[in-house]
Amino acid sequence: MSGSRSPRKRARPSGGRARPRPNPRPGPAPGPRPPARPAPRPLVGAPPARPLPNVGYTGLLTDASGPFRSRAALGLVLVALGYLVVTTLLMDAGAAVSWLARGRHGSFSDGYALVASYGVVEGVAVVDLALASVVLVVLAVARWVNGRAPGWTCSVEGRLRPGLLGCCLVIGFVVLNAVYLLGGADRSGGSGPPEHAWIWVLLVLLTSPLQAAGEEFLFRGYVQQAVGALTGRTWAAVGASALVFALMHGTQNAALFIDRLGFGLVAGAVVVATGGLEASIAVHAANNVSSFCYAVAAGTVSQTRLIDESTWSTTAPNLVAYALCGALAVLAARLLGRRRTTGPGPV
Repeated sequence: MSGSRSPRKRARPSGGRARPRPNPRPGPAPGPRPPARPAPRPLVGAPPARPLPNVGYTGLLTDASGPFRSRAALGLVLVALGYLVVTTLLMDAGAAVSWLARGRHGSFSDGYALVASYGVVEGVAVVDLALASVVLVVLAVARWVNGRAPGWTCSVEGRLRPGLLGCCLVIGFVVLNAVYLLGGADRSGGSGPPEHAWIWVLLVLLTSPLQAAGEEFLFRGYVQQAVGALTGRTWAAVGASALVFALMHGTQNAALFIDRLGFGLVAGAVVVATGGLEASIAVHAANNVSSFCYAVAAGTVSQTRLIDESTWSTTAPNLVAYALCGALAVLAARLLGRRRTTGPGPV
């Protein structure tokens, strides 16, 4: 178009090259990046984690990250609910099978009472297996709430130690029966062995150790570890587990309460001293098996099951026997080289 001007082109410097831009001022050299913070562990469904190094049995639920105290408190609630629900369902189911198999004589409540009191032979298996099922409740809560594999409920070595368990089983049977026999315990008052006594004895031998394990995993296991995580005090963990153990046995006079409390205190202290549940399970199993085998022989199984009174003359030697079993169990653990803590490094 006429009269229009083309845009001027900017002249380049001589040489045809663009003028270089000045370099920016040098800044401080970048330092090392701060370490990434670990992702917080969820309150429920935490992945399996290892305990801290150099901690004893009551410290196995503590860790360096996450709200471990909140998880311990939640775990106590869930274990208590699980105990009530699972044992109630299994007891009701077992009592129903017994009542139906025996022709539905009387009401279901009467049949349930017979089973719960060991008034019928199948009651031994029903009650013992219902209490043994608490092991599964404890392990499930420890895994999915506290992020601990099953072995950490057993011991500070992350597993059940069969050698120590076997040694303590022998110790329990020898010491407890020696005190029982030498003490001249009263074995009168029964009607004699029941019919088919061998079936009673067989069920006691097979299921009483499982029932003892259930109580130990609950009281000396989860309760003791959870209270240890909440308080950071070993003595509080041992005392709380022993007190709950004694109270959970229901109505009882002072002598029997002190007997059970004393057992709980000795068992809890031995768990700490040996680093695991093996000794307490073994001595508890030896005590229950021996007591009910004697009861079968005397015909006092129901009375032994429902006992709510004792005498100080019985409690005193029992406490001595528990303490002696505990001392020998600790000695056995030392001789076998078993650990009482998780060790100085990663476990």
